[in-house]
Amino acid sequence: MSDPLSSSDFPHHGGGAIGRAGAWIACGWRLIQEHKSLWFGMSGLYLVFAFVLKRIPFMGDLLITLITPMLLAGVVWGRAHEHRATSPSVTGPAPPWTQAWLVQPARELGLIFHREDKIFPAVLLGIITLGLSTLVRIAGDLLVGGSMVSGLTATPLDVPQISTVLGMVAIVALYLALTMGLFYSVPLTVLANRQPLAAVAESFSLCRRNALPLLTLAAPFFVVYLLIMAGFAVYHGWAHLLIATAGLTALPLFVATVYCSYLALHPLHPSAEHP
Repeated sequence: MSDPLSSSDFPHHGGGAIGRAGAWIACGWRLIQEHKSLWFGMSGLYLVFAFVLKRIPFMGDLLITLITPMLLAGVVWGRAHEHRATSPSVTGPAPPWTQAWLVQPARELGLIFHREDKIFPAVLLGIITLGLSTLVRIAGDLLVGGSMVSGLTATPLDVPQISTVLGMVAIVALYLALTMGLFYSVPLTVLANRQPLAAVAESFSLCRRNALPLLTLAAPFFVVYLLIMAGFAVYHGWAHLLIATAGLTALPLFVATVYCSYLALHPLHPSAEHP
């Protein structure tokens, strides 16, 4: 099997933001092509899992936020150590397609739970992710929602408009900072052996230093996200159709692309490549 992560694929300097982002996306696509059933199987299982969790009143979104870093940790660990394993197994009592599209992807998603040295930091990162996300959501409610808005409507028309705009700008800044902190937190935790809080801080720093190429990388995936959100606003059936089509393609490509960009910006050291 050819190595899809050749160093020539990662322009560390030069090439411009578009060139670097394009190289990372191309690398991610090659990773997916290596094991299509594994990547699309993991994405399908995750989307079904998230859909089931969202049916749980109040707790659904919280559980998704808590568990997602742990599942991503399994994916990242499995891809980083793929060279130590053979191709996905298709042996066993189940039909080969079941092994390739369901069994092996499920094992990969849960891989970190079988690593005693990695499960604790992965769980701690999930808790930190949940805590930071909850704080940002609370800030959003305080700044642009709830009783605050009701009180502002009693003042002259231009004042609540300005306050609302400033609140929305503050919320965008908070969500951007949260995204930057979480962007590389999983690979930094499970591959670079950083403590979860240190991983969040280092992820923020990496994103700040490489803002333009990472913004270029994220732009097409953010467009897909906006389309899905617009679908929910118009008709839930359309949103679910978009998730099953564009979302099912964009999700594995985004994860693989972020992994490739991480390897370009923070190459694996020999000590991190072996358990």
